[in-house]
Amino acid sequence: MNPISTIDDAFDVGTWVGRRQAFALVAGRCAAADGDVLYEIRERKLFLTIEKTWEDFCVKRVGLSRSYVDRIIRQSKELGPDYSKLSCFTRITPAEYRLIAGAVTEDGLAYGGEVIPLAPENAPKLTQAVEALHRDSIPPADPVDPVEQAFAKAEKAVKSAIAEFQRLQAMKLDDDGRLKLVIALESCRNQVDLIHMSTNL
Repeated sequence: MNPISTIDDAFDVGTWVGRRQAFALVAGRCAAADGDVLYEIRERKLFLTIEKTWEDFCVKRVGLSRSYVDRIIRQSKELGPDYSKLSCFTRITPAEYRLIAGAVTEDGLAYGGEVIPLAPENAPKLTQAVEALHRDSIPPADPVDPVEQAFAKAEKAVKSAIAEFQRLQAMKLDDDGRLKLVIALESCRNQVDLIHMSTNL
């Protein structure tokens, strides 16, 4: 079964590009909304009517790199038309959209007990709603266990101290230096022994 085409045989690539450039949509936020059209231009090789290669078409006519246009197409196929529409009115990444996709419908963005239509005049309201939904969708961070945190700090400090003692050991210390090293090691051992004894294990 052949896929349903979003553009008809009378579609003119040059005219489409001209309109997009005139309204500054291709290189702007609404580039995602062109994903379906770009997909068909690429798959049906319609770009050959004005450029020799797909890469030339992307760079010269669309004003974006080939890899970026291919990414727009992938996102359009993965996330669907609702993402394309919403991205025209507010900055939203694919990752952010996945978190709030359940609130987006053909009628608009559901938030605060209402559905905000996807229209230019609602852009500020849509932006605020997207930000709020994104905040609400992020799971709260697990509370930090103070005991585990203290253990981690202690282990890090011990490793750092041992590394410094080993560095001192490798140095050519004089008698006073070696004595200081021994005293420091004895002091550390005594303090560790006291802590060990206090555990009653």
